[in-house]
Amino acid sequence: MFQQARKRPMVEWGFTRFNRLFLKAHFANIQVEGPSSIPSKRTLFLINHSTWWDSLIIFHLNDKFVRSDGYGMMHEEGIRRFPFFRSIGAYSVNASDRRHLLKSLRYSLELLQRGSTVWIFPQGEEQHLEKRPLQFFSGVSYLAEKCPSIDVVPVSLYYSLEHTRKPNAYIKIGDPLDKDSYAHLDRKSITEHFEMKMTDQMDELKKKVINEQHDAFIKI
Repeated sequence: MFQQARKRPMVEWGFTRFNRLFLKAHFANIQVEGPSSIPSKRTLFLINHSTWWDSLIIFHLNDKFVRSDGYGMMHEEGIRRFPFFRSIGAYSVNASDRRHLLKSLRYSLELLQRGSTVWIFPQGEEQHLEKRPLQFFSGVSYLAEKCPSIDVVPVSLYYSLEHTRKPNAYIKIGDPLDKDSYAHLDRKSITEHFEMKMTDQMDELKKKVINEQHDAFIKI
């Protein structure tokens, strides 16, 4: 059964502070590179998904850097086991149930149209960080097609063990994708276009991390 988010400000406040401490205990640094201006309303953020940490990192990114009224999809099973996450903006999705998936996508449209941001893992499930192709599902192109005025922003996550005991997390927030570059495309081609842009951005981020080009990043 599809379940909407039910944000509770006090729960969000408490989880925000817990998450900051939790990430600090497990990561040496969390660093982000992004444009000078990031849209914080009516924006669809596309994120690669490779670890259990991704959702917590994204929550932290929105808390410290983007500062939007953010929402995100969470698998139906996870929502059922941990309904608490609905209180901080999660809502259910089940890609194997067409009716459930459609309800989740329509709810995403409602959130975007009212000015919120939606954060989605277009791979659908965890994939190895180095796996190519990324294999996006077509739900993201459905949202871009049904709500063409929204900004679509790629967000790349990369984890690295370097000179510290704890790992580092690097985040690259891209510029909003040029609407004219995909508005005329069919849904399959839009999905492929988003996947290509995300792949290029991820490879660029990986190269910077490997070469220790950290000047453009700020700690969050």
